[in-house]
Amino acid sequence: MFKNPEESHQHSRDVLDMLYQYDSFLDSLKVIADMGCGSGLDAEWWAKLMTRDDPPLPHNYRVYAIDKDISKIDPTILKANPNIIPLQENYNSVHLPIKADLVWSHDSFQFSTNPLGTLSHWNQYMNTNGMLVLNVPLHTTYSYDRLQTRSFSGCYYTYNICNLIYMLAVNGFDCSDCYIYMAPNYGWIHFCVYKNYEPFDSENTTWFDLAEKGLISNSAMDSLNKWGHVRQEDLIFTWLDKDWRFAKN
Repeated sequence: MFKNPEESHQHSRDVLDMLYQYDSFLDSLKVIADMGCGSGLDAEWWAKLMTRDDPPLPHNYRVYAIDKDISKIDPTILKANPNIIPLQENYNSVHLPIKADLVWSHDSFQFSTNPLGTLSHWNQYMNTNGMLVLNVPLHTTYSYDRLQTRSFSGCYYTYNICNLIYMLAVNGFDCSDCYIYMAPNYGWIHFCVYKNYEPFDSENTTWFDLAEKGLISNSAMDSLNKWGHVRQEDLIFTWLDKDWRFAKN
């Protein structure tokens, strides 16, 4: 969580600049939904995005900027980017007029008071094979041989790599074919996951059900089969840079 919009957007760029390397993926997008857009700087990035062709061409995405208070968006951003459509709604229950190809959530999901319901709702407004990019701060970390926890106003839930995989897969997001970034002392988890299914019954769907449907990775399945549950230290995953990582920390 950041003190000002510019700092938040600079952090977003860590992921956005990596996505910018995937030309065919970006060419496949038409509609973006920024859930909890805040000042609108991330929405502006999507709205202004150009191809890497020579000469560059505008992608002309339709970008929905969703927030409970759209007055935080700089009016000059909206004036300069008519393809940004601001929606003053709660992202937990927003009704989009068209399904999104990509849902972007940076530094916002942690404020959901019903995270399972939020993911289920987002699923309903995404096209099949659409991507969810979820960037969530860690409020419980282990640093310098000490367990550190933080509690912020409006944040009632804390997340780790295991429960996010479970929550995402239960809500129809393919966590066998996804990208994850987490690093020691970094304080964030980044997920890029595709919607492949409708949400399942969260009260009655087990890890074993998700494994049977092929919605979790091989390392998660190996951990599940060994222990009867999934352990973070067993997980192996890759990020957008295609490097493999071990979730030991």
